[in-house]
Amino acid sequence: MTLKYPPERYDDHLCLRVPVTLWLCLLFLVRHLLLLGITFLPTTGEEITVLRELIRPEYLLADLIALPVLIAGVRRRPRSPRWMPQLWRIGRGLLLASAGLYLLLLGTNLLASARPLTATLNEVSLISLLLNLAIIAYLLRSPLLRDLFAQWPTEPSRGSA
Repeated sequence: MTLKYPPERYDDHLCLRVPVTLWLCLLFLVRHLLLLGITFLPTTGEEITVLRELIRPEYLLADLIALPVLIAGVRRRPRSPRWMPQLWRIGRGLLLASAGLYLLLLGTNLLASARPLTATLNEVSLISLLLNLAIIAYLLRSPLLRDLFAQWPTEPSRGSA
């Protein structure tokens, strides 16, 4: 059996491992949900106000599309619920939809503002826009991700030797 990628890219089930870059993309795509979760941690309250201001409720919709893919990625093992491998196979499309929806919502918010675009588009929005575009390019162009989302770990078959 010849491997398409270097051996370190595979797990014990000869299934591609989720690369660190994809984990970072997944965390970025659910960042509003993560920030929302952090706001419920016990604190003095002042630092949470800053975080709450970063969370726009409409962007949570885009995060909710990527969240099941993150969960499936974390639970990627042979003995998992039957829906997870099915969800994983469409995971690349879901992540593209998540990033695309975020860009659509961001564009709508920028265009709906009464201020000029140069005043409305701050550094955080610009960085977020660029990172979402980079994620879309990564998801579309990476053959590794295409192969990764086509695989799900399975138990080794017990054949006679």
